[in-house]
Amino acid sequence: MTTRKLTLEHVARIEGHGNVVVDVEDGELKSVEMNITEPARVFESMVRGRSYTEVAYIASRICGICSANHVVTSLMATEDAFGIEVSERTRKLRELLVYGSYLQNHATHLYILAAPDFVGHPSIFPLAQTDPETLARALSIKKLGNDLCSAVGGRSIHPITAVVGGFTREPEPEQLVALAERLDAAVQDCIDTGDLFAHFDVPDFETAGDLMALVDSDHYSVCSGKPSALRENWSRETSDYHDFLLEDTVSYSNAKFTRLASGSTYAVGAIARINHSYAQLTQSARLVAAKAGLRPVWLNTFKNNISQAIELVDAAERCASLCRELAENPGDSSVRDFEPRAGHGVAATEAPRGTLYHELVFDEQGRVTHADILTPTAQSLANLENDIRIFASEALDLPAEEFRGYIEMLVRAYDPCLSCAVH
Repeated sequence: MTTRKLTLEHVARIEGHGNVVVDVEDGELKSVEMNITEPARVFESMVRGRSYTEVAYIASRICGICSANHVVTSLMATEDAFGIEVSERTRKLRELLVYGSYLQNHATHLYILAAPDFVGHPSIFPLAQTDPETLARALSIKKLGNDLCSAVGGRSIHPITAVVGGFTREPEPEQLVALAERLDAAVQDCIDTGDLFAHFDVPDFETAGDLMALVDSDHYSVCSGKPSALRENWSRETSDYHDFLLEDTVSYSNAKFTRLASGSTYAVGAIARINHSYAQLTQSARLVAAKAGLRPVWLNTFKNNISQAIELVDAAERCASLCRELAENPGDSSVRDFEPRAGHGVAATEAPRGTLYHELVFDEQGRVTHADILTPTAQSLANLENDIRIFASEALDLPAEEFRGYIEMLVRAYDPCLSCAVH
């Protein structure tokens, strides 16, 4: 009997720390484990007893990239509990804030974390010498995302101007126009990013799991819509997410793993959003997808990278339009009058890495008595582990170093935030 154990310790170029353990016995795959070693961070316990005015800003500390999404989702859950209706202008400003995090995250992931897999470098730093223009493009898109979040949220991370019921301030019209012009100019950089990743070869592979995203019939959903399963072909109310998403622990990992009620694993993120809402992408984004040979449905999770690049194009164009609309049509995003009350609220948004759920229960004084936060990576981990299992079983004959490289490439394609998965 021959055994082979491959342990990828502390997979590099991802957010957080984790290992992948692959056990092979007599040429057959026996087990695959995503061993997430991050310690628990108890954010849900941390907000209990806190006032509704504090919750969003505590929750935003779960992630430096998705902080805007945690703020917006927490505020929406609070408003759901208190029965608050916000203005349409507030909704559009929140979309800008979320899209700013897309520009931040996708540029960082694609160029800094994923690209070295395809250009033969261990990190992005050699590109500073061999291809400085590509590195400059990455940093430019990332900075634009930072500046958009700063303009709308008051800071590039952990925004402070978005509050329950509205905004304490918003960008001046001339600032929005200047951002729109920069976003217009960035569209070509985003298209070039899509063209670059379209030319990178990835293994021929198909996930066995489902793809989940928020879906709105006439809008590319980032702050609205219903959770929808692509393969099982259903949509549900966000408030019922405990009924169709089952979050559980495993003995070998500190992170939580989530499945559908049917038992199926699933992935969230750019690949899921685009497969669900391809028709709502901007024309330029659809053209990048077409040039890459992608039309729904594509199930190769290695192609989450090119999916993120397509979303960059969509985000830049969409944000330019939103900035001009807000600049040309003054309105009111100030906080509406309301009274805190006992209540239960649930909300979901699309963070860069996928759907994010917040559930909050308040007492009569508006203090939290219960909180639940379901992060994107906690939803995708079971599917990633299953993808590794399927891919590994088909690639056992590869040389060890090549085998290891593909497994790491697959992990990075998911753009996981392992720290958030153990929140």
